[in-house]
Parts: sequence; C-alpha cells; structure tokens
Amino acid sequence: MDLVIGIGKVLWTLFQVIVLFNILIVVHELGHYWAAKWRGLKVEKFQIWFGKPIWKKKIKDVQWGLGWIPMGGFVALPQMAPMEMLEGKNDEEDSLPPITPKDKIIVAFAGPLFSFGLAFVFALLVWGFGKPVREQLQSTVVGSVVPGMPAELAGVLPGDQILKIDGIKVQNFAGMVDSVLERIIYSEGEEIVLLIKRQGINEPLEIRCGFNREERPAHERQDFRRIGVAPISEAIVDIIISNSPAEKAGLKRGDKILQANGQTLFGREMLSFMIQKMGDDIKPIELLILRGEEKIKVLIVPEVPIQPEENPAMLGLQWQLPPMTIESPGPNPFTQIWNGATAIFRTLSALMPWNDADVSVSQMSSAVGIGKYYYETLSDPVYGWRFAFVLSVLINVNLGMLNLLPLPVLDGGHIVMALYEWIFKSPLNIKLIEMLQFGCALLLISFMVYVTWFDVRDLSSESENPKPIVFSP
Repeated sequence: MDLVIGIGKVLWTLFQVIVLFNILIVVHELGHYWAAKWRGLKVEKFQIWFGKPIWKKKIKDVQWGLGWIPMGGFVALPQMAPMEMLEGKNDEEDSLPPITPKDKIIVAFAGPLFSFGLAFVFALLVWGFGKPVREQLQSTVVGSVVPGMPAELAGVLPGDQILKIDGIKVQNFAGMVDSVLERIIYSEGEEIVLLIKRQGINEPLEIRCGFNREERPAHERQDFRRIGVAPISEAIVDIIISNSPAEKAGLKRGDKILQANGQTLFGREMLSFMIQKMGDDIKPIELLILRGEEKIKVLIVPEVPIQPEENPAMLGLQWQLPPMTIESPGPNPFTQIWNGATAIFRTLSALMPWNDADVSVSQMSSAVGIGKYYYETLSDPVYGWRFAFVLSVLINVNLGMLNLLPLPVLDGGHIVMALYEWIFKSPLNIKLIEMLQFGCALLLISFMVYVTWFDVRDLSSESENPKPIVFSP
C-alpha cells in the first residue's frame, strides 16, 4: 500500500510540474495570439511544443495542436516573417494583405509582455502568501571555511561577516542578486577582494583571496568559482548511526553542539573539517552540548566506518535540516521582477567573450532542468507551492527577456526586422531572412540539445543511491 501511495505522490507531482510548465508557454503564446487578433492578422496555427503535431483540431480557421518535441510553442502568423523550420509549412494559399511594421512590433512584443505579466501575477502570490527562506542564508556570516581552500589560505575565519565583495555590498549568503555566492561566481580577474568584519576588531579588514575552479572535460558541466566558505548553521543532531562514535558517546536526537575543543561552532561543517585536519592522527574531541536547558560536556573519538571503505573518520550522525521560515508578506512584486531581470542580465553579461568571469553555457538549464527544479520544489509538502511561485517569477522573467534577444527566430528578431522595415520603408530580402532564420534556428536547437545533455547527466548521477554507513560493533 505504501508503494502505491508513493507512486501516486510522484505522479501527482509530475502532473503539477507539467501543468505549471505549460501555463508559462500558453500564456506567452496567448500574448501573440490576442495581439494578432486585435491587429487583424491571420492566425493559422496555435501549437504548444514544437515538431509535427501529435494532436490537432481546427476551430474557426485556427489549427490548435500539441507537438512532439516538449520545448516551447508558437503561433503561426503568415503575415509575419516566415518561420517554416519551426512552425511547419504555411498552408495559406490565398494572398494576404501586408501588415505595417507597427503591427509586427506589437504582435512580437506581446509574447514577452504577457510573460512579464504572468511573472507579476506570481510575484503577487509570493507577496501575498509569503516567501520561504532558510534563516542561515539570510546572514553573510561565514559558518565554516574549507581546509586548504583559498579562503582559509587568505585568512578568512569562521564567524567573519562578509560586508562587500569586489566593492559590492552583499545582502545575504545565497540569493539571485548581490549575495556572497553570486558575487563569487560572477567575479572577474585573478583575485576576489573581501571586506569583512571580525569579532573584536573595530575596523573592517580587506582580504584578497584567490579561487578554485575544478577543470572538467568538455562533456561535463563546467564548475563555478569557489573560495571555500559556507553559511552559518546550527549543529543539531537528528539521526545517530548504530555503533557509531556518536552513539557510544551518548549523544541524543535534538542535542545542539555549541563548541568543539573550546571552539565555537558557527557552522556544523567545522566538526568535519576539524576531523579532516587530524589526518591519521585521530584524537578525542571535547564537545559542549546543549540538551534541553542543560549544558554538558562529552568526549567523543571519531572512527573510520567499515562501509563504505573510502569514507574518512567521522562521528556517525546526521544533522537536522536548517530551519525554514516564511517571509510574510513576501518581497515587493516590483522588487522580485527587478531582481529576476538583474540576475538574468548578469548571467548573459558573464557569458560574453569580453567578460573575465568563469561562467559557461553548460551551467544553464534546459526544459529538463527547469522541470527538475519544479519537481523538487513541488515535492515539499509544506512549502512546495510557495517555492514554485518564487521559481515561476524568475522563469517568466527569463522567458520574456530571452525572447527579446535580437535573433531572427525569437520575438526580438521580429522586432528588429520590423524596425528595419519601418526605417528603410522596405522589408529585408526574404531569402536573407530565411538564411538568417535557418542559421539561428540551428543555433538555438543546438543550444537546447547541448544544455539538455548536462541536465540529463545530472539526473542520471543523482539517481545513484549512496551506500549506507556502517560502523564496527
């Protein structure tokens, strides 16, 4: 029975993902459709997804259909620039009157406009129902520093508060705009300049830090810049593995570890790093634990588990997930739209060849990756739909902005061609348009296949279940 319930939950979540994902496409295409009807254009087809339709039905001279390639959609408008490669051959045999460049611009811009409008609707939902946030990520205080990484080598310590990165004030540890991780990822040059506030020192300290970036083969998703810092996190015990050092030392679920060998734990990872630094010379660790209202000291000796064999010495426990709270009301809708647009603009800027940031196209997501994010958010039984609303704001802003890029197969390309026609009183040569569209369509399809490859690889790697940790009795 439990198996049936589990399968039912998975299918229901997948159904929600498909519905939500297709709402984004339908609303965008409805913008083109209604604008075309308003301006008196001939509408031949309205299709969700590309490729030969697996379902179609003609209603009032418009063929409504569903394609077999689950990416995007289109409204076939014979009076606009021809798009036969993506939309199929135009079945209109009668000659249609030409339309003005103004009408072309209105119809082309309507799709992105509706995407921005849907983003605003989702932003209103976030504002009204609240935004889920992890408390640990709202601070810029460093919880732990990875041994041997650039941050440790430069002198960053747990408990340091990062004020600025490369002269830009950071607001939180992880977020779309002006967060610690975002500024590190989009940093340029060979050094990252951190301005930090350290306990016991009045004046802020400037620390110049290098970065690490793992070199990976071309068929793998490329790595981001990293300096080796993690956010603050409470070390509260959740699960204790049988026969582990934690069990032998008498630790209990709910215990909060405050200190290790007299050092305050700003982040739970500090314990793992402390054991890592011991190497083969394993020594006992004195823990100060808060159990209820009582503070107690416990001596614990890390051990190497017998399974998996490659695992290092550890305590044999799992931590409680960082607490989640609701920011209510959520952020201002206009702020959400602006932050989403800023994040996308910075990503596109970082991809430009003249930019020195180590950002790659392989780090972007396809429909598969977006679907995966939706699935993960909607799988949360408490905050799922709130997370989905937040994600939908970003995706709709993304959809609107990317469609405004001046490529002939996108809405921005139609606007540019219409502006050319308006200024020079003559449209571009049809053969030239077809060549440009073919080249850009090939480029766009190649891009979608390229990023889909990495998303599929991520799915396959995540499906591997790790071996359970076993300690010697």
